[in-house]
Amino acid sequence: MSALHTHQRHMLLELLFDRVHEGIIITNADNVIVEVNDTLCEITGYSRDELIGKRPNILSSGKQSKAFYSEMWQSLTQNSFWRGEVWNRKKDGSFYAEVLTIHRTTDPQSGELFHLGLVSDITMLKQHQAELERLAHYDALTALPNRNLLADRFEQAIAHSNRTQSLLAICFLDLDNFKPVNDDLGHNIGDELLIEVAQRIKSMLRQDDTVSRYGGDEFVILLGEIQNRQDCEALLHRLTDELSRSYQIADHNIHISASIGYTVYPFDQGSMQTLIEHADQTLYKAKLDGKKTFRMYETGKDGWRDDKSDQLYAIRRGLTDNEFQLFMQPKISMCTGEVVGYEALIRWQHPEQGLLYPQQFLPLINGTTLEIQLGEWVIRQALMHLQQWQNQNHHWHISINLSAYHLGFNGFLQRLGEIIADFPEVDLQFFQFEILESHALDDLSLIVDVVRRCRNEFKIKTVLDDFGTGYSSLSHIRTLPVSAVKIDQTFVRNMLVDVDDCKIVEGVIALARSFDLEVIAEGVESLRHGQILLSMGCEFAQGYVIAKPMPVNELLAWNQQFSLPQDWRKYRYHQQHIKWTQINLFCLYLELSVESLQRRFAVDSDENDAVWSIISLKQSHCGVWLERTENLQLIDKECLQILKEKYRSFHHLMTMTIKLYQAGRKQNGLQNLQSLQLRYQDMHQFIQSKILHMEPPELVTDERGT
Repeated sequence: MSALHTHQRHMLLELLFDRVHEGIIITNADNVIVEVNDTLCEITGYSRDELIGKRPNILSSGKQSKAFYSEMWQSLTQNSFWRGEVWNRKKDGSFYAEVLTIHRTTDPQSGELFHLGLVSDITMLKQHQAELERLAHYDALTALPNRNLLADRFEQAIAHSNRTQSLLAICFLDLDNFKPVNDDLGHNIGDELLIEVAQRIKSMLRQDDTVSRYGGDEFVILLGEIQNRQDCEALLHRLTDELSRSYQIADHNIHISASIGYTVYPFDQGSMQTLIEHADQTLYKAKLDGKKTFRMYETGKDGWRDDKSDQLYAIRRGLTDNEFQLFMQPKISMCTGEVVGYEALIRWQHPEQGLLYPQQFLPLINGTTLEIQLGEWVIRQALMHLQQWQNQNHHWHISINLSAYHLGFNGFLQRLGEIIADFPEVDLQFFQFEILESHALDDLSLIVDVVRRCRNEFKIKTVLDDFGTGYSSLSHIRTLPVSAVKIDQTFVRNMLVDVDDCKIVEGVIALARSFDLEVIAEGVESLRHGQILLSMGCEFAQGYVIAKPMPVNELLAWNQQFSLPQDWRKYRYHQQHIKWTQINLFCLYLELSVESLQRRFAVDSDENDAVWSIISLKQSHCGVWLERTENLQLIDKECLQILKEKYRSFHHLMTMTIKLYQAGRKQNGLQNLQSLQLRYQDMHQFIQSKILHMEPPELVTDERGT
């Protein structure tokens, strides 16, 4: 190589060394640092001079064990390569997480040994995941476990009850006279009261018990290690006494009480939802007895059968008599309108009860051989439909839902291969499995192996369904070899009125993108849902606004008449324009605020949540967006400050309008609403002319014509 080429090569390497986004650290054979780049200095807070000549343990956090480092060096010695996650410490003492890749290499000229380390700072990703976990599993107001975490705790409690042969009480608690507190003193006082109630309940329970806010002023309590009815009711008596003591909230002395209905496992058996319903039914009867009461559910009544054998027999008979069928729900690209595939959803055409949905029969067969038999029937039916589509030259994929129990079945892969062998012409790259993250993926290593072999041996892809509801979302997305994730429909449905759910949806989309995974939104029930999802960067969706699940024989007719909504079409051209989509997101949030008020003033509705969710400035959709956008630096600081002031004025007027409505001064509120629309127009025009420099039609279509 000529001297000129050598010089050019050195210059190129120096340029790469200085410009790459990863930190670079080089150590010699004695593990002494000989070189670092500027990015590593930025990550650690140390200067180059402070690091060179030191050992890498200057960055050690103490969070990794000696065994961890022993395995690292063993891998470097044997394979000359190691990659993993490490927690280290910056110069200022703060911790940071990194993905560290180490290559062991030798200088070809001198023969000297070096270690080249590449460092990617993933601290923000870790923090983002922790926030996502918190939002997904804890109630924002009381910090109690929400329904998602309750489901996980319920499964653990049932397993413990079975293992120890102890009783488990499932209690449904409702506050007496809570509504007058909200009506007379306002929702802020009501919220403070709920927080105090939650703290009192927690203080009365044992360490292994669980209390969850189920909704409004309703709580579900799991009491384990119950020995007899007397012990259980003694605890409930103390709890109702504690909750009936007066509450001092602000300047108000408040008196409420609580009533409880409860049922006991294993005397009463079924899914979590079934047992909660039994407790809720009993609560209603308890309230008929008076306030501050509790009552136990009596098994064998209200149509409940202690013996499931008749129901299991009916399901088995239905499978033999071809009473089950698959309905299909389309998945589309909201940018192009292309139908990319269908999710197959099982239905039972019961000869006496009519069409039954999965939740009405699948819980009965959980963990049984009948669950595997029904799962194999679904696989076979889906492959049959896929073969018919491919023969008709339709390139749609089909996805089916499989339980973790079925995937973990010892003979799953063998049986799958036998079924596939009956469909030799089917192109299996259009076949997908969906596994619920909310299911108990206890043996993750087994599931990982099955999913990987399905991909490698059969070309079958796997989608992680209900993403965000599981207890270890980041672990699942990093460990399971999935091709896509589906955002749980509960979050999507509520995102228009619940800021926390909106954050979760946006977080899941960002997390999926960081792992280069396709993301699909379930539960898209309005055009506005689609607009917001597209602005967040989610292209694929399914939901009622597109189509409800339908029999297979209706697919072709639906597919021929389906047309992409006009409100979604323009996103095809702006999807890669980050600034446009983010500004558009703000405008959509702004429209939601005005629309919720317009609906409220149009009719006397019960949209309390929709109204009250926009009262807090910082917790409103637009308020959260403005705070995040300031960190992203997408907008000129001066323009952003003006936009903040305009929104602050808009929000103040909106709050005043709500208060006028609540005070019964509807006409005054309507006058405010007209002023609010003018301020909306002013912000809209400011965004167009000063921030995007676009013609007015380019942003969201204003359905009110303002």
